[in-house]
Amino acid sequence: MTDGALGPAALAAVARALAAETGLSLASGLGDALRAALDRAAEDRGTTAARLAAAVAAGDAGALAALVEQAAVRETSFWRHPEQLAALTRLAGDGPAPLRLWSAGCASGEEAYGLAMLLREAGRGAAAGDRVLATDLSARALEAARRARYGARTLRRLPPALAARWLLPAGPDGARAVHPEVRAPVEVRHHNLVRDPPPGAAFDAVVCRNVLIYFDPAVAAAVLRTLLAAVRPGGWLVLGPVELPLAADLPVEWVEDGGATLLRRPG
Repeated sequence: MTDGALGPAALAAVARALAAETGLSLASGLGDALRAALDRAAEDRGTTAARLAAAVAAGDAGALAALVEQAAVRETSFWRHPEQLAALTRLAGDGPAPLRLWSAGCASGEEAYGLAMLLREAGRGAAAGDRVLATDLSARALEAARRARYGARTLRRLPPALAARWLLPAGPDGARAVHPEVRAPVEVRHHNLVRDPPPGAAFDAVVCRNVLIYFDPAVAAAVLRTLLAAVRPGGWLVLGPVELPLAADLPVEWVEDGGATLLRRPG
């Protein structure tokens, strides 16, 4: 349902509530995106955008959760910035000890399963004991990650050889399912990067790409500090290329490898 009564003040109140809960900044220059998310969430709940906005601004947890589901950025795919994934595998995967990786803001799981594929490609089988923790705020995205079933669009960048080894046919629509051997080391869990403490410590690598660009700058800086604190000394923080300037003040070593820049926590 739509409602023309939603004005700038109401929209600003919703934007503040959304940013406080998730870090997402959909106010400056993104008002249309916020209005569209409100419209979709209102339709899901059988109400109007103006009423939903009022409920969100008043602190209604259900209304805010509905808006979060619609406002979350879902653009993702396998094999984004593959040079980063390859560099991480070379730098972090050369020891015998089990690796603990955290894919923070994993959306529907493509990044986490891509990391698991690379570990298998590097010869790190089940006996290595590696684990990949995949977390996200969106319940719908996490449900898709647990299904581990993907269509052609999200698989378009995945090299055919990897697709042949690690994906299985999953229906007449051309969808593919992630191979059980790749799914095995991946744990999918709900986590709010803004409100929740890290879901563990001493990760060998934390991968958080194309997430912080949607956050308010102050929130992004605070989340970065939290992410780095979850990395073990000598471990790695991997951000999207466009997010690297956000790390300018972090106490990390900038390491170039194979055309990729990774951040190493000293120690």
